[in-house]
Amino acid sequence: MNQKEIDYLILQIPQMDNAFDELYEKTKTSVFAYIMSIIKNYDDSRDIFQEVYVKLYLAAKNYQSQKKPLAWIYTIARNECYLYLRRQNLTQEYQDYLYCPPETDMHTKMILEQLFESLNDQEREVIIMHALWGLKHHEIAGLLDIPLATSLSSYHRGMKKMKKIGAKSYE
Repeated sequence: MNQKEIDYLILQIPQMDNAFDELYEKTKTSVFAYIMSIIKNYDDSRDIFQEVYVKLYLAAKNYQSQKKPLAWIYTIARNECYLYLRRQNLTQEYQDYLYCPPETDMHTKMILEQLFESLNDQEREVIIMHALWGLKHHEIAGLLDIPLATSLSSYHRGMKKMKKIGAKSYE
């Protein structure tokens, strides 16, 4: 994703009808993956995902151009996720489980759930952002508002945990 292009599209939302659609197409996969990394539930993540884009659309008129517009989008997503989790905790204990596509076999689901549960929230976020999205650790540190060393150590600690559990699963 080109940061300048995303910045331009956000700025154009109030003036240009198709700017929002184009922004949505360019960012939907990474934003949804980010929400899933926090919420861990497909259906709830889809609801939050919709809220994020509604808020993004409404906030675009006040958006100020910046070097990392994705950080602005991820901040909206993170705030929506934490708002949702706070609301859930007020009414019921939140159920943690991993959504897998229906065609995933049972053995793979069990391994993925073990790997997923072995990580803390920060490790999970950093690994998804680095391994799946291809972000560099200094970018992750900026997006999550953590020191670079914390991003690096979270990644390495999380990968070490997953390797250890993955090795046990195949014994």
